[in-house]
Amino acid sequence: MNPMAGRPRSDGATAREASLDAWLAETASDPVVLAIMHTQAFRRLHDVSFLGALDYTHRLFLPKAQRSRAAHSLHVAALANYVACGRDYPPALRQQLVIAALLHDIGHPPLSHSAEAALRARTGYDHHEAGARIIRGEVRIGRELNALLQSVADVPFLLNLLEQNIGGTTGGDLFVSRMNIDTFDGIARSLDCLAPGLPPLCRLSTARAALLDSQHDAQALATLDEFWERKNLVYTQFIRQPLGILADQASRQFFAGAQGGQAIAEEDFYAGETLWQHKYPRLFEGFAQLQRHQLPAWLSDEDFEIEFRGYFVDGEQDFSQRYRLIRGHQQTQASALLAKLEPHERPQRARNPAYRDFLHDYPHIARARQHSAAVVQRIRADLHAHLDASPCRERLCVVATGSYGRDEACADSDLDWFILLDGCAATDVLAEKAQTRQVIGRHIAREPGDSGLFGSEATQDFAPLVEHIGGSQDSNRSLTRRMLLLLEGRSLYGDEHFARLRRRLLEAYIGKGSRDKAISRFLLNDVIRCYRTIATDVQHKASVDRRDWGLRSIKLKFSRKLLYFAGIVAIAETAGETAQDARIERLLALLELPALERIQAVASAEPASDRLRAKTREIFAIYEFFLRQISEPANRRELAALREEHREDSDLYMELRASSKAFSRTLFDWLREKYAEEHPIHNALVF
Repeated sequence: MNPMAGRPRSDGATAREASLDAWLAETASDPVVLAIMHTQAFRRLHDVSFLGALDYTHRLFLPKAQRSRAAHSLHVAALANYVACGRDYPPALRQQLVIAALLHDIGHPPLSHSAEAALRARTGYDHHEAGARIIRGEVRIGRELNALLQSVADVPFLLNLLEQNIGGTTGGDLFVSRMNIDTFDGIARSLDCLAPGLPPLCRLSTARAALLDSQHDAQALATLDEFWERKNLVYTQFIRQPLGILADQASRQFFAGAQGGQAIAEEDFYAGETLWQHKYPRLFEGFAQLQRHQLPAWLSDEDFEIEFRGYFVDGEQDFSQRYRLIRGHQQTQASALLAKLEPHERPQRARNPAYRDFLHDYPHIARARQHSAAVVQRIRADLHAHLDASPCRERLCVVATGSYGRDEACADSDLDWFILLDGCAATDVLAEKAQTRQVIGRHIAREPGDSGLFGSEATQDFAPLVEHIGGSQDSNRSLTRRMLLLLEGRSLYGDEHFARLRRRLLEAYIGKGSRDKAISRFLLNDVIRCYRTIATDVQHKASVDRRDWGLRSIKLKFSRKLLYFAGIVAIAETAGETAQDARIERLLALLELPALERIQAVASAEPASDRLRAKTREIFAIYEFFLRQISEPANRRELAALREEHREDSDLYMELRASSKAFSRTLFDWLREKYAEEHPIHNALVF
């Protein structure tokens, strides 16, 4: 593990003072670690939720890619590297510890701990033994990994580490002690997912206090006390709260076969959650019902036992006796737990406090974001009240795009929406279309445009969108809906269905072509094609119906251009990621963010130059000006009435046009500053 072995520990920066990002980067760039992460066995972990069933029932605040067992495993490996370096372990031992940390969760089934009972009932072993079987190459998915480990690792020693048979003098305490590296990241990640309002836990400080500071002085104990109290919060306020208990019980009961559950094959435990969603759709439909505070019909209401855990700090004791675990058990029923849930509110798009603070200097962007979220929340609640009884509810989703999809709507904005179907025909959802039109009409005064692309007559079968990409049957309407679904779409109804279809669409793009492509050119080409098609369409409409030319032209110069640019950024961020599933996860995480927030998030990631931060603020300042002008009803009316041949007569239009040119230059400068000249995005945009 040469890069790790050669890390300098002088020049005023010891291993203890390094940032977590630096340790992650060092660990992830090591050739052995890279080779392991590219094996089929490890790539599967990108499709295993860290929080298990809670990933499908709770409102979570981390991107999907950071909620996987793969992301957790890499962080634990970085902590192992950090502690091993701090202890001056020889390079060979450090290598073994990092590999063991990277593979400590390799046997987790889909849904993680939520499916543990099903794994044990079906096979007689738990995820630890499943991991050992993978490492030993006894199951098909582990053979590639085992062959690699035979050449780079001491496999018996790795297994003894993971089975907690190794003492502390050779790093066994990193895995076996009550204060271990797995738990440090696990609790920090859970809090980032579930309680972003709390100050984040510092993983390195906690690891240093527990595993490097042998004296455990007052400062170290204060750090560990905080960690133990946060662990108590995670278990008592989230995992063992009614909704968390119901999610785990639903998983357990479904595979136990009770009330119409379904038997599971042993090999399915070595698959990912995407396969489970296709093979066991009723389970995930059950999670969606729990998220709406409804019990699945197949979930029994018989008594079952639940365990409670409390993690308490005994401040009178020293380190060895200070941290206590108390367990308790009681009987309950699903209906009793459901009754304890708070009145249901549909989850909104995750709100990032750091981004909210960033928007302090851009009040019109912030106001548009707040308005969009409030209106969408009301529409979602109303749609659920009307559509939950539909026989087609599991085969449709209602999708919003446009200004409400981008979080930049004002009171005068219309709502671009369509119904996406998968497994039913438009004639099957006539009642649902009428109900959706009525609901949206109650909350949005303006009707969408009469092109048929959006609104009450707009339904779209998903199959043509994914099957005819680039073909002769791929119409401009299909292209536009497909791209808007990916780049700015948000679900108004049918969240789980929406997420599955979006993933399938990305799989269709990313799965084509050579696996070693440096960049997702197939997807990039369609992003470019869509933007050029929209630009051509604006000019066509100016020549034909001549309505709203000025407003359409200005939107093209700002909001359509921004959407195009943010799509390019998402693709550029995944360049060089050869694992298709990891690239898909990263794209999904980026596309969950509206265009402006996506640009700010990418620009904020370290390392970020002062010039890049300045260019980001320029982008927001210009867009703030655009939204301020466009949100004024009088300005919208002036632009809507403006004809192309009279554009120079409008000071408003000419001022916005000049700003749009500055906007284009700033976007171009941002791209050049963010991505080095050799980055493949520059070549791909031209050729």
